Amino acid sequence: MYGLAENSLLYRLFRLVSNPAKWRRAVYTRVRTIPFYFGISTAWPGTYLGYLPDRYSHNYDKYKDGGGLMRHRETRYFVKGNEINGCGDLARYYFFNLVIDQIVKEKLQGDIAELGVYKGNTSYFLVKAAKALGVTAYLLDTYEGFFKDDLKGVDANHSIQFSDTSIKSVQDLVGTKNVRFIKGHFPGSIDQMPDTLSFCLVHIDCDLYEPFRAALSYFYPRLTQGGFLILHDYSSLHWDGAERAVDEFFSGKPEKVVPIPDKSGTVVIRKV
Repeated sequence: MYGLAENSLLYRLFRLVSNPAKWRRAVYTRVRTIPFYFGISTAWPGTYLGYLPDRYSHNYDKYKDGGGLMRHRETRYFVKGNEINGCGDLARYYFFNLVIDQIVKEKLQGDIAELGVYKGNTSYFLVKAAKALGVTAYLLDTYEGFFKDDLKGVDANHSIQFSDTSIKSVQDLVGTKNVRFIKGHFPGSIDQMPDTLSFCLVHIDCDLYEPFRAALSYFYPRLTQGGFLILHDYSSLHWDGAERAVDEFFSGKPEKVVPIPDKSGTVVIRKV
């Protein structure tokens, strides 16, 4: 603007209002930081406030223009039927999206698998990634809750849980394209899968020592180089069998677990 010094307040205001995109970013930045200006870090004991990842917030238009898969409205699939846990565990939701983005970016080869599907809240995003990559998502579960013979040793204090699900209810959520539902107790259920599979992403969320250890033995050697192995409940201090299985299995291996600050203590490794 002619006649105004470039470092003057009036000049900066003119530049701001004459650039709609910059104006929107400025307003957005100031609005979203209001709680933190007042020193507010939690809305309730046991909770915290945090920013969305930049690519899903003020850089979201750039993300979409680049072909990004994540859509804000799909948060509802992550919490459907499990609102108490899901709504308070969005760190896990965004972590899954970031992992899927990285797999797409690196064009990693291999199928996708999940052991411990329950109601399909994370399965939805794994199936979505499988469609984008042109591969298959294998969803393994008893679909009837824990297998009673696994409730022993370090897991003897737990009871039958997660029986309020079915293949039909998960299908209604995730669809039937690019997905195979593998019903049964693991590792016996792997007979329903081809012998030659390899995986770029595996999510293990079966809670108990016996199936967790069997899953690591099966999936780890089938994970492609650079592939992601996501292990739920490791640092929750509730599912001791999961933590023990992971510690034993990765003792002496080149990969180390990387903790994720979600509700139930996910850790992740990438295959070297």
